[in-house]
Amino acid sequence: MKIWAGYGSEHSMNLVLIGTFKEQILADTAALIVKKLADQAQLDDVYDAARARPEDQRFSDKMKELLAQYNMYVLSPTDLEQFVSDHHLEQQGAKITIRTDESDVSAFIKIFIEKGARVEVYSAHDYPAADTKN
Repeated sequence: MKIWAGYGSEHSMNLVLIGTFKEQILADTAALIVKKLADQAQLDDVYDAARARPEDQRFSDKMKELLAQYNMYVLSPTDLEQFVSDHHLEQQGAKITIRTDESDVSAFIKIFIEKGARVEVYSAHDYPAADTKN
């Protein structure tokens, strides 16, 4: 009998990312940016682009327009894949909560920080009680 052993990234991270903004208008803007970039990333099929050779990873013209419009020059072409991964965004006033099973949430963190948020990231596996305090 042969036993196969390997590493996979199928483990659910169950991450919770919370951005607390100084004003609701900043949270509104951050939520809009996430939505617009996610919509465009879906159209651009960024999942395949992120696996291209580094010299072939580029923003589409429409994505470049969106990044310029929202002054989001901190994002790279490989960050865009995070917007097409399964995530759930919920906004309550000046607070945005994103839940995802993915381990990489740096694109969301970059947007939150660019809009002046205080950011908290934790695993709902380890802190289930904290996950209910939204």
